[in-house]
Amino acid sequence: MSQAASGKRALKLVILVTALVCQINTIASVMLADIAAAFPGASNIAVQYVMQSGMIGAFVISLLMSVFTTRFRKKPMILAGLAAIFLGGLIPILNHSSILLLDICGFISGSGQGFLMPLMGSLILENFEGGERERMLGLNTTFITGGSALFLMIAGPVCELGWVNVYFVYFVTIPVIAIVQLFLAKDEKPQRTPKTETGGTHRPPISAKGWVQCALIVMMGIGYTAFPLNLSFYVVGKGLGSATTVGMCMTVITVVGALAGLVFAQLVKRSRLYISVVAAGFGLIATLVTIFAQNMAMVFLGAALAGAYFGINTASPGYYIGRICSKEQYGPTFSMAMSCNFMGIILSPIILNLLISAWGGDPEVPLNAFITGAGVFTITLILQLLWGVYLTRTLPPEDPGQS
Repeated sequence: MSQAASGKRALKLVILVTALVCQINTIASVMLADIAAAFPGASNIAVQYVMQSGMIGAFVISLLMSVFTTRFRKKPMILAGLAAIFLGGLIPILNHSSILLLDICGFISGSGQGFLMPLMGSLILENFEGGERERMLGLNTTFITGGSALFLMIAGPVCELGWVNVYFVYFVTIPVIAIVQLFLAKDEKPQRTPKTETGGTHRPPISAKGWVQCALIVMMGIGYTAFPLNLSFYVVGKGLGSATTVGMCMTVITVVGALAGLVFAQLVKRSRLYISVVAAGFGLIATLVTIFAQNMAMVFLGAALAGAYFGINTASPGYYIGRICSKEQYGPTFSMAMSCNFMGIILSPIILNLLISAWGGDPEVPLNAFITGAGVFTITLILQLLWGVYLTRTLPPEDPGQS
């Protein structure tokens, strides 16, 4: 085996093993009820932030990564991200006497995710081409969502033994740190972009096309988040099911999302620069099916369609960035794309409530959130279609030999 092929295999191992733990902080969801019982004086918001603070930490760090990726080596930052996840689990084991401390630890572990997701995307874009790149983007999505589902399955029974024990699951990052240290080659420190005679750079860190892509990512996130945030209220309120069946629906989303990652390369081969149109279509249909659901079978169908959206949408930003950006723009643009994804999720409850009020609906009615989400998806689908037409006409065609 050639040294180049061996290096590629090692890089794939590092990327996929790291992807497994990227979203491990989602296991906090299984502890929230027990944490609320352990801290009866804490507000619901304080308890919810044990998990939500992780999303905020991921947003803050991924935003900073648009600068960090142009100044620091990737390997130390990947190790820093894994160390942050480990610390986010270790500290509560040593001291779990304060809800504030648990919120801070959630932020720390989420910061690790903020490091890892942009860096994994950058490694794929910089080291793989054509069909191999698309397959790696899909596999990255599969391992991220599959890892989240795996650790949630483990965390549930562990939580029965005591909620503090769930934090031991974070120790899975120890072997991942060892694998990264052993198999990820040391990369060279990024070189600053040379300046022109007028003092500006030849190419901006994030191009105009990159910013458009980021804006579309925010809109996709707002449309989708209406689904998981309101599904429990909607299903229970209509008498279609219980919290248990809603949990099963969320599992369906994760599993189908992982499967969508496995076929992402084939989907790109057929749709190319319209892949996000396909994703938005799945999201819109999923929302409409749920709106008109008369039984749990239809809700499960909606969840499966939402999973298809989730898997495609998680992988597609990397494909677009690989097409519209130069190599030195990969890291900053991918980091900003991840920041925009987190921003859309974090701000979506506020934005959805404002939109519902704008058309005269009641924000307290879950159905109105789904209707508004469908409206956002409709607008986003049209914009994605126009964006696909524009890019298809302005970008050079892909080399068919690389597909």
